Amino acid sequence: MSNVTQVLNDGKKATGVVYVNTLTGEEFERPADVVILSGFVFTNVRLLLLSKLGVPYDPVTGTGVIGRNYAYQVQSAKATGFFDDKEFNLYMGAGALGSIFDDFNGDNFDHTNLKFIHGGGIRITQTGARPIGNNTVPKGTPSWGKEFKQASIKYANSVLTVGTQGANMPWKHHYLDLDPTYKDAYGLPLLRMTFDFEEQDRELAKFLGEKAGEVMKAMSPSKMEVSGEVKAYDIVPYQSTHNTGGAIMGSDPKTSAVNTYSQMWDAENVFVVGASSFPHNSGYNPTGTLGALSYRAAEGILKYVKQGGPLV
Repeated sequence: MSNVTQVLNDGKKATGVVYVNTLTGEEFERPADVVILSGFVFTNVRLLLLSKLGVPYDPVTGTGVIGRNYAYQVQSAKATGFFDDKEFNLYMGAGALGSIFDDFNGDNFDHTNLKFIHGGGIRITQTGARPIGNNTVPKGTPSWGKEFKQASIKYANSVLTVGTQGANMPWKHHYLDLDPTYKDAYGLPLLRMTFDFEEQDRELAKFLGEKAGEVMKAMSPSKMEVSGEVKAYDIVPYQSTHNTGGAIMGSDPKTSAVNTYSQMWDAENVFVVGASSFPHNSGYNPTGTLGALSYRAAEGILKYVKQGGPLV
């Protein structure tokens, strides 16, 4: 096991990486002709900042590229239905088992008189409900005791949720940078996130919640609860893995970190692959797009090894 702590570079190209053997604590330098950053969003951005690769983003002036355009997702809007006369096999499922419709995603609908741009998908999924941990009961039910147990048993396989996943736009004051105080086990600065939901997100969630409620109402549940409220962002409890931005893709080195091959503008032999290249977050999971971008990056790496130089 080892952790890369720095990408060595001369200001124009990478020359290798520094990594630490996590078992012994020994530090090594590994020369490299090509360096590929393929960690999670936060790992990619933090390594670039620690390695002084690319210009760090300045939220005051709006200049710089590393750390800009951090975006999350709007997932709070939903409608939950409780059925007194139906049972479902909720104990079975998989991470991606479900259905989604995109009538209110992106620009697929009329935004006239709406106070937000973009949209989100409306879906119902079945991941396989775990006992106790996923006991969904109607509001007003005590959180423990006899009534809670009775409601838990009654609706154990008789509750469905129509969820939503909305887009999240970048803002000038949403960004990633190195924390001035907190450090990791190696004494290196941790990454700091500056982010919160905006009125755009609240309006989007309210709209999607109403649409999810219409879908649930058509199912004729015995009881129904609709939520379209967005509270202040909080990482407790952990919400999702759908983080994007920080080393975004674009056509202008002044406003983006990588080109369409995921090749850095400021270091031609460094390729940054992952959702860190997304300039904003859409109403979809990032996986499919990441797969396509990974193929594109692989193509670029092969071209670079053969011909060198910035790729067009």
